[in-house]
Formats: sequence, structure tokens, C-alpha cells
Amino acid sequence: MTEINRIGFIGAGLMGFGMAKCLLKNGLEVNVLPHKNYEPIEKLKNLGARVAKDYRDLLLDTNGLISCLPNAEIVEKLAKELVTEFKPGMFWIDTTTSKPATSKKIAVLLQEKGVFFADAPVTGGPAQSIEGQLASLVGCDQDDFPKVEEIVGLFSKVVRHFGVVGSGNIAKLLNNLVSQGMVILLADAFLSAEIMGVNRQALYDVMEAGAVRSGTLEKMVKPYLSGNYDGSQFSITNALKDLRYVNELMNETLPGHVGLTDDLIKRLERQVNEGRGSSYVSNLLKQNYILNP
Repeated sequence: MTEINRIGFIGAGLMGFGMAKCLLKNGLEVNVLPHKNYEPIEKLKNLGARVAKDYRDLLLDTNGLISCLPNAEIVEKLAKELVTEFKPGMFWIDTTTSKPATSKKIAVLLQEKGVFFADAPVTGGPAQSIEGQLASLVGCDQDDFPKVEEIVGLFSKVVRHFGVVGSGNIAKLLNNLVSQGMVILLADAFLSAEIMGVNRQALYDVMEAGAVRSGTLEKMVKPYLSGNYDGSQFSITNALKDLRYVNELMNETLPGHVGLTDDLIKRLERQVNEGRGSSYVSNLLKQNYILNP
């Protein structure tokens, strides 16, 4: 890889672990910051990663940073701690599904230091992350894209540039509006089939052969038919966060057209309020997640 030899990485969790592993596999040195779940950090350490002591140590002797965090609020809080540690010529690639406004704000702060920022959220799950088979949705200056593409291409099979900083976030949120909407629709459809005595396997077969065929259908429903409710490894809390973010955008661009999104948000808010936020969204296929008052 041209000019890039060491990268700081923060957020080596369910998705970030695979990304960091791919960087190591492709010959990069990685400084990783530990968090409350030390197991993936230990695995990365055994693969050759260096465990950083603090934020300054995280960026020591690196070309830049990759982050994979739960939400925009954490990214913004991290920026307050990290911006002063960046040196001219470095970069920050944030793979968090975040708010466009947050990415733009950080980009301005870093630009003043001669550092470029790119928002590059991903689609795919933990398995695709480990295999380097994600898709990256990139927002950055055109001149910076070749370097971003080279780096995120180590863990993504598809890399697309959507425009200036913030554009990757917008594209990812629109993607998740559709995918999480499908999750809820599929849950309703198969729960109805289950309650009304319709053959669920047969319903899946015809959906898989027709226009409903999708990654969401296969990832979520196929395991459910065998009694596995954890096929779609994405938490209800994260799905709710994404729908709230995209709802903010749509209220600005399509006022009057967000009624359905409002309803989806209310559905997931109920699950979080009932203590199920950490469950994967495919658990919405359980009758007690929907039918209990």
C-alpha cells in the first residue's frame, strides 16, 4: 500500500474487529484502543496489533485513524479528545453510521490542521467484515478519494464515492431506511403466517423466487425457519438510531412524507422501552416482541 504503513483503530467491536483484522492481514500495522469488551482486542493483539494506552498513543507514528463507533454523539465526543493529536498529512476515516452534520463539523476542524476527514459507513455484517466483503459508502473531497478507496478496499469488496463529506452518511441512512423497513415488514408478514397457519417455508420459497428476494430476507428469515432468531446481527437500538437520523434528514428534504418512518420509529421505540434494545432486529420475528401489550 502506497505511503500507508500504520493506522490507529478505535471501535474494534462486532464490525470493527473484522475491519482491523483485514488491515493486519494485508500487512498494515495497527494501533488499537481497548474498550469494555477486551476479547476482540486480545485477538487482534495476538494477530500483531499494538494495544494503545490512550488517545495520544493511539495515533503515535500512524498515518491516520479509522473509527467504527455506535453513533454520531460518540464520534463528536471523540473528536473533542482527538483533534489536537492529529498532525498535518494525516487522515480520519469514520465508518460509523453517523449524522452528515457531525462529519462536516469534524472535517472543518481537521482541515484547519492539514488533515482530511472521510465518512465511510459500511453495509454488510460481522461475517462480511472478517472476510473483507463489506461495501463502503464514502463521502470526501474528490482528491482524497483514491487514498480512502485504497484503505477501505482492504475490508470492502465494493467502494463507492457519493460526494463531499457527509454524502456517505446520507447514502447509508437511506440504505438503512429501506433495510430496516423491510425487517419490520418481514416480521409482520411471517408472524401473520405463523398465527394464521400458513406454511412459512413455502412463503419464504416464493418470496425468495420473486420480487421480495433480498439480502434482508435471506439473512433474517432463513435462519428463523430453523428456530434461529439471531440471523440479522444488528441491534434494535442501532436500527432505531439510524431511523431517527434519517427521519431528521427527510423532514428537511421531504416534509410531509415521513409518516411511515415515524411509525417505524415508534415500533422500535417500544422494543427499546421494553428492554429489548440490545437484541438483534431479527428477534422481531418472535411473537412476544410484537403481540404483548
